[in-house]
Amino acid sequence: MIKLGVFILPDKNLKLKILKYKKLIKKNFGDQKYLSHLPHCTLCVLNISKKSIREIKHDKILVRKFKRIYKIKNYDIFYDDPITKGNTIIFKIEKNKFLKELQLSILRNLKKYILKIKKNFKDPKMKKNYKIYGYPFVNSNWQPHYTIASLSKKIKKSSFLRLFKTYRKNNTIFKTQKIYFFQIKKNKHKLLCIKKIN
Repeated sequence: MIKLGVFILPDKNLKLKILKYKKLIKKNFGDQKYLSHLPHCTLCVLNISKKSIREIKHDKILVRKFKRIYKIKNYDIFYDDPITKGNTIIFKIEKNKFLKELQLSILRNLKKYILKIKKNFKDPKMKKNYKIYGYPFVNSNWQPHYTIASLSKKIKKSSFLRLFKTYRKNNTIFKTQKIYFFQIKKNKHKLLCIKKIN
């Protein structure tokens, strides 16, 4: 069994911006969760069998003809992140019809390959999503974003917020025509395949 991550990757300029803030956090607070992760927006993370990778590589991702674009809204923080138990700093993506459809299309397509592990979620939406899709963050429960880092709750809020005083919100539109499939092993990501969105 392997852990499969399906991602949108940022363009060159956005990637540099994310890496800039990752470096700032490392300089000020040392090593924190997700700092070593490549910049990406997670569409889903699933457990699958290793032998199904070959079939997945040949599957098509079909999405209705929405404009394949998205915007970064602002930086934001997931306080008391249920996954990391820390405070997770992100660049929030404005969710649109294209992103919703893209995530659902991938989950429907990969459903036959999913190996479900018993997990207990307190949140009823997460519980329901995991039962249906094999992934807890779907529909209204999914907030697309680029993660910068998840900080220990021992770090004061005022300490990390000051790093974002110079952050300038802009309405740059980003296009995406491809999605990326990675095998995840702890903090390492191995690229399995790149798929064009049809």
